[in-house]
Amino acid sequence: MNHELLRAAATGDKALLEHVLGLSSTANGMSGRSCLKGVTSEGNTPLHTAAGRGYLELVRIICDHDASLIEARNNLLNTPLISAAKAGHADVVHYLIGRVHAAAAAAMDGACGESVLRARNSEGATAMHEAIRNGHEDVLQALMSADPLLAAVVDSKGFSPLYLAAALGRGDMVDILIGGSPDGVKSTAYYAGPDGQTALHAAVLVSEEMSKKLWCWERTLAKKEDNFGNTALHQAASAGKIGVVKLLLQEDSSLAYIPDAEGLFPVHTAAKMGKIDVIDQLMETCPNCDELLDNRGRNVLHCAIEHKKEKVVQHMCRNPRFGRMMNARDGGGNTPLHLAVRHGHDRAAMLLTQDARVNLSIMNNDGATPLDVAIGELDQGYTYPMNPEVLIAQCLVWCGAHRSPRRRDEYLKNGKRGGGGEYSSEKELSKYTNLTQNRAIGSVLIATLTFAAPFALPPDGRGDGGGVAERPAFKAFVLCNAAAFLFSTVATCLLMCAGLTTVHPSYRSRYHRWSSNLLHVGVLLVIATFALGVQLTLGPPHRSRGLNVAVCAMACVSVVFTHPGTWWPMVLARPIWARLGLKGLLGVLLGPRPIPCQKLLLSRTPWLNLFKMLATLLILATIVVTFLWDMAHHRMPHPLLQDPHLASSSSTCYPT
Repeated sequence: MNHELLRAAATGDKALLEHVLGLSSTANGMSGRSCLKGVTSEGNTPLHTAAGRGYLELVRIICDHDASLIEARNNLLNTPLISAAKAGHADVVHYLIGRVHAAAAAAMDGACGESVLRARNSEGATAMHEAIRNGHEDVLQALMSADPLLAAVVDSKGFSPLYLAAALGRGDMVDILIGGSPDGVKSTAYYAGPDGQTALHAAVLVSEEMSKKLWCWERTLAKKEDNFGNTALHQAASAGKIGVVKLLLQEDSSLAYIPDAEGLFPVHTAAKMGKIDVIDQLMETCPNCDELLDNRGRNVLHCAIEHKKEKVVQHMCRNPRFGRMMNARDGGGNTPLHLAVRHGHDRAAMLLTQDARVNLSIMNNDGATPLDVAIGELDQGYTYPMNPEVLIAQCLVWCGAHRSPRRRDEYLKNGKRGGGGEYSSEKELSKYTNLTQNRAIGSVLIATLTFAAPFALPPDGRGDGGGVAERPAFKAFVLCNAAAFLFSTVATCLLMCAGLTTVHPSYRSRYHRWSSNLLHVGVLLVIATFALGVQLTLGPPHRSRGLNVAVCAMACVSVVFTHPGTWWPMVLARPIWARLGLKGLLGVLLGPRPIPCQKLLLSRTPWLNLFKMLATLLILATIVVTFLWDMAHHRMPHPLLQDPHLASSSSTCYPT
């Protein structure tokens, strides 16, 4: 393209454009037209450049010289009309539409004019698509007035202008499109979207008002399914749009009974996304929604458990309306409790276990009860007691669940035991190596800190209440520090043995368990030592009572929450209480263990955790009692001043 011509079109310089065209023209003016045929590296003609920048006067001059440029396309197949619509220049769009209509009328060829207005670029988008995508309402109005059927042209991705406007949340544009649509049966292309969706599929995710307008405009949209079988109600239910759900159900409750390609009904999609209010609305409108099953025979509760929606499970367990789903079996014979156990959802499993309506011993098609599945999911080697599969197995055992009447060794085949046995697998041996490295760092650190602590004690002297060595806090400090040092030292020695590859794996596992308990208590003792040391450093308690109380409180909180595994047996108390009551809870804790599962769960029972619990309570009591005792100790007068004989003798002069 001529450089001067490009500068004129890009800057809107009318005089320069006329000058360039005048210099290039001959007697018959053919040179001027040929000059306008030049393009930029992007394939833009001068008309593309002027129209895209909104220079209406230049557009008129160029069109007067060469009207054929209206149909010209650049490298992206954009026409000048598409460029103007994309930039939002409504006056240029009006002018170009007028020129197209005038040319079509002169040639008596309406199809020619339609081809220009409905031209599509490399993405399949028309001028109307670009106007909507860039939010130009006035341009859309001009195009809709010029050719209403332009709204029925979809781009290469299947987006109709109406779908695009609905997806962008442009209610004003939706009004223009449905207001100018032809009467009678609407073409599918008029409201089409990607993957077989309709404009209503997009609208329900954006606006209730827009959804109502589209539904009133074309009532068949509510039952239209996309390529995956989803209706607009599926979309609204999955997104939790309760207003749209109420609107659609109010007009046609049968929408709740339309499944998608996987057999999922709207109530299933709401459960998968955890939309409790939508589930309740669907159940209220269609009370038998709890009987609806997907292609795998699963109900709403199955779906909620499979997708870890604990709030939905909790809501259903507390609502009598959902009682029929508690023991329902899917295509594989699995109850919701089976799925919770298999997927390791400990919270959902405990919610179901504490519901008296749930049968804990139903067998699936493989003849396995939930407890059988739980035992099979257990890691037979060294494991953390707070792991979901351990908690689930414990919960079922203590709540009285039974195993199926089959040989117990059959389920060990499907467990997580390695082919070479409990201790010989490479994975199990790598556990011991990693545990040894991590715990050794902690134990050595504790031993170092506690070894140095006695040599940093404050000097003994007499204050308001006597020497430091006479304070209860000092005595407790020394005892806690010594105990922490000894516990961590023993733990370090055990870890050294556990880290040796020459030691049999069974002994390595045992040493790790012992060192874990000792190290845990050592950490708690370090916290107590720190709190007591701060108390001694602050001097007599009555001088800094507020700081002492704050340090004591923080130490107590730290002791309680340092190791969450300490209190994990308490997690099981609620489901046991709910199912068996107080008498049953005491019977479980104080009575004999269930014999069938005693061996498999021996290393995971609360009794082996009793040492940690008692140590935690003892250290907690030590901190609190020492603090109170120290306060009381400094309120008492000194014994020397309390004795009247010694007090009088200190002021008596004896003769020499």
